Amino acid sequence: MALLEVGDLGIGFGGLRAVDGVSFAVEAREVFAIIGPNGAGKTTLFNLISRIYEPDSGRIVFDGRDVTRIPPHDVVRAGIARTFQNINLFDNATVLDNLMLGRYRRGRGNLVQQTLFTPFVRREKFADRRKVEEVIDFLELGKYRDVLVDGLPYGVRKIVELGRALAAEPRLLLLDEPSSGLNVEETRDMVFWIQDLRDDLDMTIVMIEHDMSLVSAVSDRVLAMSSGRVLALGAPAEVQRDPNVAAAYLGTA
Repeated sequence: MALLEVGDLGIGFGGLRAVDGVSFAVEAREVFAIIGPNGAGKTTLFNLISRIYEPDSGRIVFDGRDVTRIPPHDVVRAGIARTFQNINLFDNATVLDNLMLGRYRRGRGNLVQQTLFTPFVRREKFADRRKVEEVIDFLELGKYRDVLVDGLPYGVRKIVELGRALAAEPRLLLLDEPSSGLNVEETRDMVFWIQDLRDDLDMTIVMIEHDMSLVSAVSDRVLAMSSGRVLALGAPAEVQRDPNVAAAYLGTA
């Protein structure tokens, strides 16, 4: 059974169908890429899956559970985390503090326990810190642990946002243009991170990406979109050869 199933999903804004009857399934430990020109509906699709937007039609099933109408915070608790095209970090907090925010879904204990900082709550906090330190080691962020995010290079900030998502221990990771704004060396590093997430952490990844070299390097399958609809779905090379994709995504006749 697929880990993520999207069936006939749709949403409109005014008279525009931003996502129009999109269906696909993602298997466990698969790297699944979504490509398409600007305005194709890719980020809107992510916003539907992560429950930022309410769909007009269709359904989203994750790990056998219908999550189409659950609150956004329950999506994280269910095991789905995401990054954003525009980095969303707390600039005046350290890397460590930003990553600790990714652990909030793991918070346990009632209000009284939290207020009194009982031994149970302390154990949970220590466990959260250990997990975040594992993420820091995995992403080689040790030298930035206590540095304010505001003073970090853009490429490092992208890795910090990835780390915050990983701190939530998701089974499904949604990456919105992970190579956007990165140089060639940083993009090559991102290829290794994505491969390691799948191979070492058994993670399933769905990513939106424009860099076709990255898509070809890491993706098992690719879904191409245009005007809110699916153009093609298959292996990276197969999708790139599709004439409809060439016309819509590459701008050729």
